[in-house]
Order: sequence, then structure tokens, then C-alpha cells
Amino acid sequence: MKRVVIVGGGISGLALAHRLAELRRQQNAEVEITLLEVQDRFGGVIQTRTQSGFLLEAGPDAFLTERPWASDLCWRLGIGGDLVETNPQFRRSTIVHQGKLVPVPEGLYLVAPIGVGPLLRTPLLSLWGKLRVAYERFIPRRDPKADESVAQFVRRRFGKEALEKIAEPMIGGIYSTDLNQL
Repeated sequence: MKRVVIVGGGISGLALAHRLAELRRQQNAEVEITLLEVQDRFGGVIQTRTQSGFLLEAGPDAFLTERPWASDLCWRLGIGGDLVETNPQFRRSTIVHQGKLVPVPEGLYLVAPIGVGPLLRTPLLSLWGKLRVAYERFIPRRDPKADESVAQFVRRRFGKEALEKIAEPMIGGIYSTDLNQL
């Protein structure tokens, strides 16, 4: 008999417990799974509650479908049919720049550009800001033993302007925190 202890009953711990249970059934294996959670409920930051007659959802409200693992898990759990796709009309992220909503350049994953064309055309960065982002490929790796905040990483790899005009609005908006603390 193998014993597995999972510490934390948030989405990661619950998903791991579910996958181990699936493998135990598929392989007819003898595995004891123990899931430990310090709170009085499972789910971590994910929760649904009613307040003043309104249904409130807390925690993540979406996941990336480019990697199929989360949607595959939803289908295996029997809730795949409840998934709601993003309306293609509103799929693009925008950043307020000089009082106007400006679309985030196509192919920009948080800060790292996949293609250079859309980055060159965006009004979000000055010419120098764009050149600094393009220079990222020449920045040496840092010491892997040193800790680094997201703000330090973005500033070092992509420059101050990319941090202030793209990373802070996007990543700070997603995590609702100061990038120097993340």
C-alpha cells in the first residue's frame, strides 16, 4: 500500500487528489490518499457565496484553453458542459493609455512578445521602450539562486517602460497586488 499526503485543498491539491484517484481506479492500485487543509472548507481562494441577494464568485474566473489540461479535467469531472467560452468580440485585453483603451499587442503574453510586428505598432510604448523590449533576448540570465520579484524581473528583462505601461496594468490587474511584492 502506497500512501500519499497532499498538503493544501485548493484547486491544485484537489486536482492532484482527483488525478491520483483516477489512476488508482485505472491501475487497480492500492493507494491511500490523504488531503490536508487548514481552512474549514476546501477550494482555497475559489468560492461561491451569496451576499445581499447577489451570487458572488471569488478566485479565478477563467483559465487558458491553449493548454487543454484544465478543460480536460472539467470534462472528466462532469462539468465540461457548464463551461462558458469567452465572447470572441471581447477576447482582447486592453490597457488605458492617455485616457483611451488600447488593445494589448497580438502575441504578447503578459509582457513577453511572441511577434515583433504588433509590438512595433503599439502606441503603449515609446520607440525607446520598444527597442528595450526587443533587446531582451540579449539580457543574460540571472543567478538562479537569487530571489527576484516580478517587477525586478520585468524591469531587468524588458525595461522600466514595459513594467509601468504593460506589466503593471496587466499582471497587477490579474493578481490585484504590487508587482514588487509578487
